[in-house]
Formats: sequence, structure tokens, C-alpha cells
Amino acid sequence: MREYEVLYIVRADLDDEKVQDAVKRVNTLIERSGGKIERTNLWGKRKLAYEVKHQKEGSYVLQDFQLDPDRVPELESALKITEEVLRHLIVRKPEKAAPVTAVAPPPPEVVLEPIAVEAEAAGSAGRADREDREET
Repeated sequence: MREYEVLYIVRADLDDEKVQDAVKRVNTLIERSGGKIERTNLWGKRKLAYEVKHQKEGSYVLQDFQLDPDRVPELESALKITEEVLRHLIVRKPEKAAPVTAVAPPPPEVVLEPIAVEAEAAGSAGRADREDREET
């Protein structure tokens, strides 16, 4: 199973209790698809950028869940026909990176020269160029 998140907008003309019912309905859809809900975050009512299905506002909900990749299209089609959900977007979360192993320091026989030596060499070459230009 992979980790996903879904952001969906519930109709704003519903009261808080019906918004909670819509969230439960989406949770049921995810669980029936074989998924596991990890976290639900209600963002509350916000103004939409443009009118959607004659609605100018919507209640935003962000959910993290785990689901088999083969079942995602089934979940999307179920969200499309859910009347309370105006819009939705399902995104696969990035895989967790493997723990970074510490890089061993170079062996003692390797001699590292300071960077300042290179900067001084470049600076003296620049002075010689300026002196040549001034003479001509």
C-alpha cells in the first residue's frame, strides 16, 4: 500500500453536522476500497476562486490515507458521483527517503590543501593582468 492524500471541497450550504457526515462518507469510501485512514484535517469554509456548481464557498478537508495503487481510480470515480463533494484531488505522497548514512572522513594519507592558497594564486594573476593593461 502507498501513502496518498486527498483534498476535497464539501458544499458550503451544508451545516457542520452534514459536513461531518460527508467526511464519514468519504472515509467509508476509502475503507471500502481497502484503504486505511491516517489523518483528517478540516480546514473550514473558504471562498472559492471561481463558482463551482453554483457555490461560491466550500469547506475544505485534507485527508492522509494508505491505499493500493490499483484502487485509486475506483476511489476517484466514487468521489466524482458524491453529491456533497464539489471538487477533489488525490495525490501520491513521496516515498520516505532511506536514512542517510554518515560519510567516513578521508583516510589520513590524503592531504587536503586549503582553499585560500588557490584564491591567492588567482588574485596575484589578476594583479599581473591589470599591471599589463596599465602599461599599454
